[in-house]
Amino acid sequence: MRIRLSRTVVVLALAVLAISGASGCVVNEAESPTRGVVVSGPPPAPVREERPAPPGPQAVWVGGYWHWTGMQYAWIPGHWDAPPPGATWNAPVYTARDGRYFYESGGWKPGETRNALH
Repeated sequence: MRIRLSRTVVVLALAVLAISGASGCVVNEAESPTRGVVVSGPPPAPVREERPAPPGPQAVWVGGYWHWTGMQYAWIPGHWDAPPPGATWNAPVYTARDGRYFYESGGWKPGETRNALH
């Protein structure tokens, strides 16, 4: 036995399903998790440094920054570096969230441009 439904009945049935399914839906965008590690607080002020002349045409300046050692911050002096092909330097990120401080280490990242060179 074959049942034939009119096009109107099918469209109405789909509309009722869509309305009834959407009426109780609330979409909350999930909060992205904080990246990095929890640290004791923000880093000290940056150390003022002089930038020497580049050693060659391919050298890229990496500005000095505070690195979290697991117990405290340690200053990494600015220096000239030879990046991997196509990579960009991403400086460390320090953030505060919900009363806690987070440190995300920097480094050479292929094809990313989150932070510009110093």
